[in-house]
Parts: sequence; structure tokens; C-alpha cells
Amino acid sequence: MGGCRKASCRLWGDTINASLMVQVASTAPGGATQTVISDYSKVAKDVEITTNRMDSPGKMNFTCLEDGPICIPEGSSVEFTVDGVKMFKGYVFLAERNQDGETAYTAYDQLRYLKANASYVFENMSLEQIIQRIAADFGLVVGALAATGYSFPCLIKENEGCLDIIFEALAQTIIQTGKIFLFYDNTGALTLVEAKDLFTRTLFGDGSLVTSYTYKRDIDSDTYNRIKLVKKNEQTGRTDVYVHEDSETVKKWGILQHYDEVDENLNDAQIDQMCALYLTYYNRVLQTLTLEAMGVPEIRAGSIVPIRIGNITELSTSRLLLAEKVTHSFEGDAHTMKIEVKSFQQLGGVSIV
Repeated sequence: MGGCRKASCRLWGDTINASLMVQVASTAPGGATQTVISDYSKVAKDVEITTNRMDSPGKMNFTCLEDGPICIPEGSSVEFTVDGVKMFKGYVFLAERNQDGETAYTAYDQLRYLKANASYVFENMSLEQIIQRIAADFGLVVGALAATGYSFPCLIKENEGCLDIIFEALAQTIIQTGKIFLFYDNTGALTLVEAKDLFTRTLFGDGSLVTSYTYKRDIDSDTYNRIKLVKKNEQTGRTDVYVHEDSETVKKWGILQHYDEVDENLNDAQIDQMCALYLTYYNRVLQTLTLEAMGVPEIRAGSIVPIRIGNITELSTSRLLLAEKVTHSFEGDAHTMKIEVKSFQQLGGVSIV
């Protein structure tokens, strides 16, 4: 491990069975390329793994005490496993050293490479086919991709981030199918699954794993009761407008409008259906629960988690919620996690599972 030295405060104690493997490519005598695999379990500390359900790659941060130059070069592969559960595989993108010789590393999974911009035209292609095509262009490893049952008639993207393209297509697919699909890097393989496949039976809440929580209700961040979609009409030279709204929530909340321009190839019936689906999805009070809890290695963003908290009326009986963001932290003998969960009742709730 070169100039790396053992930390007096190791990453985990005897109660946590974990490994942090680092794979470094270097030049061997004679000029050949060699790969060196090292176990950083005894030199790393403060590991933190963060996953989000939408829009961003998985990330792992960890710190090492080092002598001499920075030990782990950019692009090196890192794998983190706890109790036999592989929690993260990614590549080092950032190293930052302080005056005490502590080097903080940041690694991202394969989704990081999809932040590159590109232009595409997808005709009669499903989300899984879109993922396959983009992944092939960037040489990324693809695993299991679920069949969504929905194809885009025509999807044109010019100079947009590939990750944005995929997640926008994912959001549209969820709305069109009424099913929750998850796209993520499953420790080295790009994966598309239904959320029901990440359902956990581990209950969080009163007397079960949770140490603290905050509960929020809002119509400020992602709630709409009027959907306005527009399409350019080349024949008339004008813009066709399609509107769906809920008069009851408009009376209570005022007009909260979502506006978007849709594909010119969609017909009236398709756009009308899209309006209705958008309204069903967004016309609700958004409920967010943030939990501080004991760590469970299997939980990641996208997991469907049973929650019961007696002091919250909506959660006084066990209810399934969708994990939007999960952060696992490892320090000493402690494995804790922070989970942000939201209701997905508008997509069927418990019937999804």
C-alpha cells in the first residue's frame, strides 16, 4: 500500500465484518501494466456511501492516513463489502490531503460517466433499449434490465447530459406505466428493476432501529394541480394547448401549474392521457420522512421500506414508503444510516408490492 499507514482509529471494530478493496493499475518493471489489489480495511476510516433514487450517481467517501504521496491514483477501482453484502463499487475521482496527512477520497459508480453530453434520436425505443444504447457508447457494464412495456414514439435529445436523458425517460416511463422502476449501478452493473424487487421486510420506527426522525408535509417542491402541455402544430402554425386540473385542490391551494412542451409526433389522445397521468402523479401533498437509524447494509435508495411511527397520524399503522436518498456511515464500531423516504400512494402504494 505504498505510503499508507494503519490508522489508530480504524474504520470498524470487531463487531462489523467489512472490507474495502482498492485495485490500482501501475507499470511493472519492463513496461507491462500490472494490477495491484490491496485491502484498505485497516487504514481507512469514516466511510460514507450515498445513493439517490433519481438524477445522480452513487458516491463513496473515505479517509486514509498516508505518508508520502497520495496512495490511490484517480481511476482506481474501489469495492466495499459489509457482512457479505457488496454495498459499493466505483472509481476514484477526487483525492484531497490535509496538513495532518489525512487523505479524503471520493469515488463514484458507473453513473458518473453518464454525466457527459451527447445527442440522440430514439424511435420506438423503450427505456431499457435507451440505456443499452447509451451504455454501449460509453463502454459501461450492463446487468439485468427489466422490460418496462412502454416505448417512446420519438425522443430527440441534443447536447444533453446522458444521465439526464435516462432519468427523464425513466420519469416518463413511471408515469406512463404506473409502475415504479429504478435505474442504478448494482455494484458494477447498470441495472433497471421494479421497486417491488427492492422491498424490505425490516420495519423502521417505534422500537425498531430508528434513533430520531423529522416529518415534513409540503406542496412547495413537487406538487401540481394544473397540468398544461403544449405542442407545435406545423399545419396551423400555432400551438395546441392541453390542460387538466383539479378544481378541488385549486380551491384549497391555488393554481400550481406544471408546463411542458411535448413531442410533435404525439396525437391528441396520447397527450390527453399524458395530462391525466401527470395530474394523478403530482396532485398531492408531498410527505417526506427523514430517519436516523441503525445501519442495514441491504437498504439503498429505491428500496420500499415499512415504517411505523405512532406520533405521526399518517404513520401510526405500518405503511410502505419509498427511499429517495440513503446515506450509510461507518465509524469505529458504528454503522448508522440516514434515510429520506416519501409516500408513493399516487402510484398504487402497497399494491405495487
